Amino acid sequence: MIEKFVLKDGQSVIIKRLLREDYEKNNNYEFVHDWLHQVNKYLLLEFEKETLEQDKNVYYQLLSDEKAHIVVGAIIRDKIIASSNLEINIYRPKIKHVGTWGIAIHPDFHNQGLGTKLLAKIEEIAHELGLRKLEAEFFEGNEVAQRLYIEKLNYEIEGRRKFSCSLKDGSYVDRILIGKVIDKSMVK
Repeated sequence: MIEKFVLKDGQSVIIKRLLREDYEKNNNYEFVHDWLHQVNKYLLLEFEKETLEQDKNVYYQLLSDEKAHIVVGAIIRDKIIASSNLEINIYRPKIKHVGTWGIAIHPDFHNQGLGTKLLAKIEEIAHELGLRKLEAEFFEGNEVAQRLYIEKLNYEIEGRRKFSCSLKDGSYVDRILIGKVIDKSMVK
């Protein structure tokens, strides 16, 4: 699966499933880790320079289970500038019909249509794999995420985990839980 996509600013990117070798090429993991550090405010995980090697090992371990963890990303000039992860519950029979996704985009490429494109691709893959529902979460106050997920992609707010994330400034925010049934036969 390799597809070209033109950003709103006219730049062309490659959308594809990302594997370990994509992250190893041209020090891409280090590049991604660096820009993830820039968007830490909206991510559950921290990406600090001191934990780069540890984070890389953990991520490569996730990537090694290609049936349970799928990553779709955007590449421009051989650099990964966005990725969306789909976690499949293959080891949990009661929830194997549900996939969980997350997304991150390099700050220089926000508002270029990548979020919509990557999440559409994740939904397509989930549907092909027989998943029936997708779930995700975002931090309260992330209005860009709320507009994209709720207003544009039709996810529903299913709940909230109050004060569940501690920010660097010492404040706490809620995590907003969202979901979408992608198997229309389930909807009554």
